[in-house]
Amino acid sequence: MLPADRSAAAPGVQPRRLALLAALPLEVRPFLRSRQVRRRQDLDLPLWEFSAGEGRGVLALTGMGGAGASRATLKLLAHYRPELLIVCGFAGALTPELPPGAVVLGTSFWHYQPADLSLKEIPVPPAPRPLAEMRRHLEAAGLPAFLGSCITTPRIIHKGSQGGPLLHLPAPVLDLESSAVAAIAASQDLALIGLRVVTDAAGEEIPDFLIPAAESGSMPSFGTVLTWLAADPRRLAVLLHLHRRSRTAAHRLALALNALMVLV
Repeated sequence: MLPADRSAAAPGVQPRRLALLAALPLEVRPFLRSRQVRRRQDLDLPLWEFSAGEGRGVLALTGMGGAGASRATLKLLAHYRPELLIVCGFAGALTPELPPGAVVLGTSFWHYQPADLSLKEIPVPPAPRPLAEMRRHLEAAGLPAFLGSCITTPRIIHKGSQGGPLLHLPAPVLDLESSAVAAIAASQDLALIGLRVVTDAAGEEIPDFLIPAAESGSMPSFGTVLTWLAADPRRLAVLLHLHRRSRTAAHRLALALNALMVLV
């Protein structure tokens, strides 16, 4: 269980046991459907409240990218004071031991700049339970769980052209938000859990035609999809493949979050 809150919340700041942060609705839709949630309207954020053990939790959508994640996290923390942050969502694997659908608990958080290959670790306060114990709990729930490294990049990158400083890290996965949330957690002495589910394996890349839509954080319109298919009908197989991967990842993320609620 989480330790008791060591400090009183500031006036107007509502205490909560935990806060979940995810980029996109498709990542957390199964989780929201699995719990009794209430949409909150008190912040300019997509925000839901739910029961979390003997207390309450909130889930906020940040949009894709570090800047959006930083803004949303700061806005959330100005109104709520959680004892624990969980940054969660999809990720891409860099090494072959992580198959699609693998659930990764972040043992470390890193910011990577592909322009100069610089890699900076973001130290964060420890999770409320040992991560190895959480991994065993996820495995007992039937999930393929790993301890790994959450690496945040400023944009979607071609994984096969990287390597170098990334491949020496244990079970590395790429995302666009974790290090931004980690930096805020560190500055406010908040415990943080990173929870990512692999959508694309080490040898797979996000197709170039999808990157602008993916980085916009919005679902492509029907007209956009038709334009893609008109340019190359073979893209239909790619879209269906990614849709199946995303559905599997979202389902496993919901299972993992609900399993961890028992521990945290």
